[in-house]
Amino acid sequence: MRINKFIAQAGYTSRRKADDLIAAEKVKVNGKILKEMGYDVKDDDIVSINGEILKLEEYFYYKLNKPVGYITSNYDPHNEKDLNNLIDIDERFFAAGRLDKDSHGLLIITNDGDFTNALIHPSSGISKEYIVKVDKLLNDKQIEKFKSGLDIGNGELTSDAAIRYIKNNTYIVAIRQGYNRQIRRMFNVFDSTVIDLKRTRIGAIHLNDLIAGQYKKFDKKEIEFVSLMKE
Repeated sequence: MRINKFIAQAGYTSRRKADDLIAAEKVKVNGKILKEMGYDVKDDDIVSINGEILKLEEYFYYKLNKPVGYITSNYDPHNEKDLNNLIDIDERFFAAGRLDKDSHGLLIITNDGDFTNALIHPSSGISKEYIVKVDKLLNDKQIEKFKSGLDIGNGELTSDAAIRYIKNNTYIVAIRQGYNRQIRRMFNVFDSTVIDLKRTRIGAIHLNDLIAGQYKKFDKKEIEFVSLMKE
């Protein structure tokens, strides 16, 4: 394993910042300053940064059904309900794919920074699916505009989207971007207010019948999606 990946997988910092630490001669292997950027770490190597010995983390992957009212953060002093109130994990973790406080549904919980970055990076093009209830339906012309892309303000333009009406003022919407409150803002363009927003899928990871507030480990097929994203 290359040294920058080892440092990132140990949870110390990102690969890019690991390269900076190596260049600054802050990284030691077996007590000696490392000067080779592409060094491959061996099984018996001892890697340290500023005297701290690094150990590889064992990656974990969960899917969580976040209820309404919880923020997508490990800790926020201004909010009583954060992810630590839902997940009993003693290790640091990331929420791959944010949901605002008023939304609910699928979140991916992991300590794998590479997977998280691959999933949320704009270039990934990963489709995310939502069930969206609104107070006012869109007409045919508005739906075509919704599909082809919208100016939602702040210099942000949406790419192509999928939208399908179900019933009771409810749509299934799929997008490939992740602007702040994007779907709510897309409907606001047509003076339609989102009443309820639930994410049901991120790429190949489906919420399925997971109950609100519960989480479960990825199964074998879902782990295959992780590997695919990290290729």
